[in-house]
Amino acid sequence: MKKTIYLISFLTITNIYAQVGINTENPRGVLHVDGSKNNPVSGNPSDAQQKDDFIILPSGNVGIGTTLPTRKLEINSGGTIAAPVDGFKLVDGRQAKNKALVSDENGSAHWEYIALKSYKGQIGNGFDLFLNSANYNFNSSNLSTGFYGTTSYIDLAPGNWQINISLLLAYDNNAAATTLTRDDWFWTRVTLTDTEVLTSGSGPYTPTADLDGSKFLSNIFNGPAPLGAAPKYAMINGSLMISNTGSATKRYFMIVGGVSKSAASLPGRIRNIGGLWGENVISAFAVQ
Repeated sequence: MKKTIYLISFLTITNIYAQVGINTENPRGVLHVDGSKNNPVSGNPSDAQQKDDFIILPSGNVGIGTTLPTRKLEINSGGTIAAPVDGFKLVDGRQAKNKALVSDENGSAHWEYIALKSYKGQIGNGFDLFLNSANYNFNSSNLSTGFYGTTSYIDLAPGNWQINISLLLAYDNNAAATTLTRDDWFWTRVTLTDTEVLTSGSGPYTPTADLDGSKFLSNIFNGPAPLGAAPKYAMINGSLMISNTGSATKRYFMIVGGVSKSAASLPGRIRNIGGLWGENVISAFAVQ
């Protein structure tokens, strides 16, 4: 008879204490610790009262600073946008200023310096840009057009990007009898289009509407230049900002043009502009 009574008593106690509260008579989970013993005797504690609470729900979710965690671990430090408060600290021997918490292939996390990831574009075919050719309408007074295509490109996922471009300008006089004098100059611009370029030198193309801020990179090329096949070099270097607001990756092609000149007709050409020169680069970094 005593054994039966003991068994019934054990089952009753187990049921009564299915929720354990420490410093609270009103546990809101399987285990609920109220650090400051400031929770109400019924109902949910306020946000302020939850700041010193620890809880484990029947789902296995664990909350620190919240009694309603929606993940396996949720920490609410009580901070705000105006007054943020750190809610997590890991001292593993690798902690240091400006490190970030990173995961290995198994999900194990540790502190590590983060390298800024660069996305590389493809350098394709350029073209010979003849400064006095009727084939090119540079339209330098209206820079919404007057650009000609290379097959060099970069693919960018949705988001904001900084595009870094290095473009070699290799001028020669194309075996003409004359070349640039010391008073001659031309100004060349490079930008990006999201219209597909199938053939280098085709166009004209319009710069993409995805450009944010500056729309062109440019440089001035000053004479004099040598006669003969030996080129004179210059570089265009700089960054453009792209905001791909779509839902898919887009391909952006490098286009060149918008040329301003000291005279309507200048001799020579820019050889294989946008093509396979060792100095030509197009790359991108994701930005906020």
